[in-house]
Amino acid sequence: MCVRIASWLVFSFVMVLRSFAADWSEEQIASLPSEEKAVRLFNGQDFHGWEGHIDQYFSIENGVIVGKNTDMNAPKSSTYLLTKKRFRNFRLIFESKLVTSEMHSGISFWGTVITKNEGPYTSQGHLVMYPTNYGYHDLFRRNSIFQDTLGLAKRVGNQHDWNRMEILAIGHRIRHVINGYLVADWSDPHPEFCEEGPIGLQLHSNQVAQEVQWRGLVLTENPQNRLITATHRDTGLLLASTPAESAMNAEELKKIDVRMQELIHQKQAAGIVTLIARRGRVVHLSANGKADLSSGREMTPDSLFAVASMTKPVTAAALLIAQDDGRLNLDEPISKYIPTFGQTLVKGSHGKQAKLPQREITIRDCLRHTNGLESDQGNTGTLAEQVEKMATTELAFEPGSKWQYGPGLSVAGRVLEIASGVSFEQFLKDRIFQPLKMQETTFRLTDDFRKKLAHLYQPTSDKMNLEPGHHFLFDNAPADIPNPSGGLFSTALDLVRFYQMILNGGELDGERVLSAEAVLEMTSLQTAELATASLGVGWGLGFCVVPYPRGTNSSLSPGSFSHGGAFGTHGCVDPQREMIFVLLVARQNFTSPHAIELRAELQRLAVGAVLD
Repeated sequence: MCVRIASWLVFSFVMVLRSFAADWSEEQIASLPSEEKAVRLFNGQDFHGWEGHIDQYFSIENGVIVGKNTDMNAPKSSTYLLTKKRFRNFRLIFESKLVTSEMHSGISFWGTVITKNEGPYTSQGHLVMYPTNYGYHDLFRRNSIFQDTLGLAKRVGNQHDWNRMEILAIGHRIRHVINGYLVADWSDPHPEFCEEGPIGLQLHSNQVAQEVQWRGLVLTENPQNRLITATHRDTGLLLASTPAESAMNAEELKKIDVRMQELIHQKQAAGIVTLIARRGRVVHLSANGKADLSSGREMTPDSLFAVASMTKPVTAAALLIAQDDGRLNLDEPISKYIPTFGQTLVKGSHGKQAKLPQREITIRDCLRHTNGLESDQGNTGTLAEQVEKMATTELAFEPGSKWQYGPGLSVAGRVLEIASGVSFEQFLKDRIFQPLKMQETTFRLTDDFRKKLAHLYQPTSDKMNLEPGHHFLFDNAPADIPNPSGGLFSTALDLVRFYQMILNGGELDGERVLSAEAVLEMTSLQTAELATASLGVGWGLGFCVVPYPRGTNSSLSPGSFSHGGAFGTHGCVDPQREMIFVLLVARQNFTSPHAIELRAELQRLAVGAVLD
């Protein structure tokens, strides 16, 4: 008899373990940071630790919490099954399913229990409703406080099936993952309303039959500030939002305009456009000064700029897309696609004759400036003609042995044409500009685009004023385009979409442009210990990488990446702060000590506005 009882107990214990192992929420425990202790809010058997209208509206069926009503006993006000314990900073992992009706499911936190029509089990505080009409509410105090205006949550949510979720609530910042997609990243502009409170499972007030189910409900307190179930971190890009929703101080951001106006008054530029984005929101976009001094045309937020070498990260992204497609490999020699490079020589030294290099230039060498090619990065004739001409010049050094900024991206652009079978310009349109809705990014200055173009200016000889400058990129002759090293024209709102895609790990608004692995390659240090142009700076693929911030980059976090243009434009991403900085200006021949580093000023002021 004892043997039978013991066998039954072992069998029961094994079955419990199996049920846990099969449960998605339980499986995530292995991914938790080591210092986080998992607490199971629901034991699968009873309502220990919970309170609410048990039996009337809430029950347990097959190890699942069920909230249910008929059309005869529909709750007149939302009612909740609430934890008796209160929580402040937490990670909650659970699954939820709306079985019956087209109403919302919901879960609440940071709330106070109040009495409403259904009695003492309504929560006044933060409530997230999902998957339809997704949004956050603060019932009976602020009502709707965050809406999914881009429709991401609705797109990835399963209305009548199980939804796998993670809520990370720290300070006054809330992140919500549904089925692997980060659908909300929001900081409450009123931190005073973010209070310790119970976790509540909501049965929505209604007049129809409704059934909602929950399972899992694994919680950790005081968690690390990182998500563990998100495979897609694309919350889109919101243009209409308040800075506080991204934990930015609006008053501090206003200092950017003040400083830019000062610099324009000091004749550091004719006009400047600045943009700051954080956590999927544009928190600052402003234009100051003139786009054309002669006509008096004002600079506007959508003014067009020659971004010059800011083209390089876009070109690098195109090559990584082709690698994602399996059309090429970055470690292949470029002679595979352009045979003339198989005979390119390295300059001789100390009177020695030029010779074949120890190894050939690879595509990767072209993207990280370790190729030895030298030129002014301009195009003479077509891209194919320009690259063939470069193949007949001698390399300045052995490929891979040094870093030297140069025209390698132009060669990579030609490789892309051959590998993909379409023109470089068309590839960028099809695979980057159209998916990202970058409608004002172009190699070609049409008449309409010229009307929006910021004119190029330089200091007068006495440094007291500005006069028109000149550069071949503004000539834009049809035979000289496209230029993969520096030929693009763009706007702040187009460029931020490209940078947000990179910051999201390769996707934006549900459109995947690059694999996460490709983004990691682009933004990771690829030049090891090779000396580059500036101390504390290395090179990724198309991007400059800042492992050790100093000088101009002192405001940035380690691991930030960026690229500037010949006319003072600059785009930068700080992944640690989840920030994007875009500076657009059209100036040349500003040399020290007269020149003020505009990008350093922008970064300093923007970082100074960060609340947390």
